[in-house]
Amino acid sequence: MQGQAGFYETSAFISREQIQGFWENASEDAKREITDITLFQETKNVQLENEDLGRKAKGKLIEAAGNMNLITPDRLIAGSYAASVDEKSCVISAAAADALFGSREVLGEMIRAGDISYRICGIIAAESQICMVQGEEGRSYSGVRVLAPGIPLSVLQGRLAGILSDGEDSGRWTVECDLYLGIGRVFLYLPVWVLLFQILLCCGRSRSGNIRVLTAVSGFTGICVLTFLSVRFSSDYIPSAWSDFSFFKQLFKEKTEDILTLIRKPLFYADSVMLGALAGVFVLSIVITCILLRHIRKYIMPYNAVEDLSDDIPQSLQSMPLPADKQGFLQCISSSSAHGVWWRWRRYRERTAGRRP
Repeated sequence: MQGQAGFYETSAFISREQIQGFWENASEDAKREITDITLFQETKNVQLENEDLGRKAKGKLIEAAGNMNLITPDRLIAGSYAASVDEKSCVISAAAADALFGSREVLGEMIRAGDISYRICGIIAAESQICMVQGEEGRSYSGVRVLAPGIPLSVLQGRLAGILSDGEDSGRWTVECDLYLGIGRVFLYLPVWVLLFQILLCCGRSRSGNIRVLTAVSGFTGICVLTFLSVRFSSDYIPSAWSDFSFFKQLFKEKTEDILTLIRKPLFYADSVMLGALAGVFVLSIVITCILLRHIRKYIMPYNAVEDLSDDIPQSLQSMPLPADKQGFLQCISSSSAHGVWWRWRRYRERTAGRRP
């Protein structure tokens, strides 16, 4: 879904003929920047039927005008998508194939969606009941999916100004897929950021000048690499002047409103899959980050841990025999700081004993 954007309205507002007219009159810049445009309309609770076996299932009918690949993020596992001029073929989900045929070897079979029969030409790896067809000539659609890799949303909206109505008057809402991919990438690398800073924090406590210099150089390099890998947004997110401090506040307000609008509006299939994947990445990232924060200090110590620990731990503890567990340590020493020095003392004794913690 990288490089895609969606423009939706509550009612049908654009036809295949309008898109054809757009391509005929588009500038060379627009043709170079915009790779593809697909129109679509979704209808829920449509009856899908295998008349030969008498099997029926309720599913979602997606009528498209253009490349079907833009309106579904699912992988094509058999056959091919229906061509834009082929109104008699359809692509169904694997779940629909199982429900209607009990098998996924169904290419060339016939199904009925609503009042029209279609020949199955492809299967996508979707877990919900879906049937995708090419819409009839002259039909209008409420959704537009555009593929324009590397083009900021503001530029794309300018290129499509001739076919998109004004958003404030029409109730149109927009989905910028690269924004959600960028947010997901930030969450994906969050545990790595936490790990990096914990390592730098531990190594930075060393009293060795060489280790501190190495930590500073490695930390700067790591931050640069992680920033390059995890923070990728379009030029719309960069202010024209760095002194424009209100830019990010206004940007945050606008994008927050866009996200809330997307959640409040009816979710189309591709957007629901995208948000579901983003939620999964968020939850997984938070869980891994919490685990790292809870346990990482026990295992990451400075390179010269023995010398540092020997300065911080009282002499009475340095020579104490190593108990089997923390409870044994607490029984040997009565001190208000016993809990705080337990792990550092244990690492010191294990290092001096020649054992790896």
